[in-house]
Amino acid sequence: MPLEHWDPNKKKYVLYRNAAQHDADCERFPYERIPKRVFLDTNVINVLVKHSAQIFDWQSISRNADSKLALNIEALKHVFHVGARANWDILGSQKTLDEISQTSNQVLRDDLSDYALQIINQHIDDEDRRHAADFGRRLVDAPFVAALPDLADRELIGNAIGFGCDTFCTCDEKTIVSKRHQLKQLPLRILTPAEWWAHIKPWAALWC
Repeated sequence: MPLEHWDPNKKKYVLYRNAAQHDADCERFPYERIPKRVFLDTNVINVLVKHSAQIFDWQSISRNADSKLALNIEALKHVFHVGARANWDILGSQKTLDEISQTSNQVLRDDLSDYALQIINQHIDDEDRRHAADFGRRLVDAPFVAALPDLADRELIGNAIGFGCDTFCTCDEKTIVSKRHQLKQLPLRILTPAEWWAHIKPWAALWC
């Protein structure tokens, strides 16, 4: 089931059917809580690249797509449509590139690398990169992230903290999102693409 309703007559998404729904979301997701500096997990970059036509060109999402993947694609479509007019920072790290370098398909690997490099090179100086990389390496053994089974996930979250991000966006519900209740000491939020969009949705009209 799609996240939002497409009105074929108006040829646009109708985000709210009535004022009460909008008011409820404004209270649930206040403007001050909109993610403004977001680190993308490698799996999110994979979705952005593999499904760029659906996300950036608004082509139809295949009816045969996995339901969770379809929701992630649609959520990212809305986020980046609004975000094109908003002043939010999107980040990745050298660790992101290291993970992408392990992609076996060379064409996909090159596309992923090109996209990641665009993110990594935006408004980040060498000192900040070194700090984020060092913080990520040191966080791997920190007890307050021990709930995460994947050491690479710990390092990426450490990179995000090192960059001063307020949000870490991931599609990994099994080994990251499901562990959020055990990561309360982290100074950032872990959100899925759909949750990221939920924070933006009540305020989308400010940029559209």
